[in-house]
Amino acid sequence: MSRRWLCAMLSFLVLAQIVSAQTPPSGERTPRPEDKKSLTATVTQNPESTPVATTQQPGSAVPQQQIKLSSSQFIAPLGSTVELLVDSAFRRRADLLAAQQRLAIAEGRLIQAGLRPNPVLDSEYGSPKFLGGSSESDLNAGITQLFETAGKRNKRIAVARAERDHVRAEVLALQRLSGADIRAAYARAIGLGRQLDAFERLIAADEELVRVTQARLNEGDVAPLDLNLVRVETDRLRAQVIKTRADLEAEIISLRALAGMETIEPLQIAPLPERPPRLDLALTDLTEIALRERADLRAARLAEEAAGARINLARAQAVPNVAASVRYSREKRITDLPDTLGVGPARQVDNFLRFGVSVDIPVFNRNQGEIAAAIGERTQAQHQREFVEANIKRDVTLAHRRYRAAAEALVLYATQIIPTAQKNLDAVRRAYNAGEFSIFDIVGEQRRLIENETAYNEVLTDYYSALAELERALGTTLPPSGFAPSPITVIPNLDGIDAGRLLRSLKSSAVKMKETDLGSELMTPSAVPRNGTQPQVNKVAPPD
Repeated sequence: MSRRWLCAMLSFLVLAQIVSAQTPPSGERTPRPEDKKSLTATVTQNPESTPVATTQQPGSAVPQQQIKLSSSQFIAPLGSTVELLVDSAFRRRADLLAAQQRLAIAEGRLIQAGLRPNPVLDSEYGSPKFLGGSSESDLNAGITQLFETAGKRNKRIAVARAERDHVRAEVLALQRLSGADIRAAYARAIGLGRQLDAFERLIAADEELVRVTQARLNEGDVAPLDLNLVRVETDRLRAQVIKTRADLEAEIISLRALAGMETIEPLQIAPLPERPPRLDLALTDLTEIALRERADLRAARLAEEAAGARINLARAQAVPNVAASVRYSREKRITDLPDTLGVGPARQVDNFLRFGVSVDIPVFNRNQGEIAAAIGERTQAQHQREFVEANIKRDVTLAHRRYRAAAEALVLYATQIIPTAQKNLDAVRRAYNAGEFSIFDIVGEQRRLIENETAYNEVLTDYYSALAELERALGTTLPPSGFAPSPITVIPNLDGIDAGRLLRSLKSSAVKMKETDLGSELMTPSAVPRNGTQPQVNKVAPPD
């Protein structure tokens, strides 16, 4: 009888609190619709204001309370998107700017490779009078021009052009890796922000539970141990909030560094969708895109072309060049005649114009060593290109399977695990408020919910990280045509869905995707359609 009386008293107290919370105090007026519009406009005009989340524990008649989420300091709807951060990295990161200078160096070498040899001007003058002799003298002046044979200049240009293209591909590959690192760090930061929000909402729920437990303790319905357990659980959540916030701040610092920003520069990032898009590209299509777009594979192919161009240049250099010259000579001679003639010394000036050609005779050095080295470089480049192609196929396969596993796990958590865990906790809370369960049941069920929430956030982070890993493996961003239309997401609509049918659909989809992957390894990948039509895809099938 006393137990029913206590439950009735508790219900009366809770009902009185509801009435008092819904009745505005004296001197205050009830907000009108225009006031709500003004408040909305104020929040819109001030995007830096801290957003708040409202929460109300199901089953407990408590007024909605506003929770200030500390993640809003780093994650906001008007924050920087991942595309803006990638663009900032290309413009501001010192290592990427230094890599771009390699391209300028290669451009300079290409210009140098196209230049022809300069003519050589030589002249000399000699006379015995410098040593006290006669005033005779010799003056020589000539110009020599080297003419390259066997197309050396064109082959040298081809080598320099191939090296420039190879450097450009390497720079693009470095930019691709930096962009993939930014996308992965972005996904991790968003996941930590979601986890931080979940902890803070649970802390707010625990604080309300502390209030209810305190009221029951005052009525003598529970023991002091129950109140202490709730407080310990709340403090444990606060410790997890401290750790998660520190991890989030570390990821934001890493994002600043990856984007080329200063450490103290403010940065807010935009949140990712709660219901992420569904990828509708099969493994064969993804492999085809990667083999076409990967910058490192393009660099390996260009390195192979450059090695072939070096072979042609080395063979051309075995052919001797021809040097043509034109020389003018002026000789002044003095002839002493006999004194008997009485005419004195006879002076004579002779002018000569000489033409000459010089050619090396390739008897010993026919550039054999350079030719052999160039052939070895080409063989090395071929093996390197084959290795890169094999790595690309492996990377795409691993990234695709990781995406598939993350998508399946995300569907299970979003449609089964989290809703069920939340319903269980709500039911235990209602039973506790009615005096049927103990605080141990609430604490145990809440810990299971925390574990599931943490796992769900990790799976959602893995999903976006898998998309980033796919883009890293493809060497380019995923095409918009590769995703399902906008209303469709990877998480199916749960209205009218039977849980058993959903699980059977997921299992059958996984079996079909494995069979498709095994079959794709035996077939030549088909090109991605360019007419905008959707290709045949492997995807998480929606329920029947």
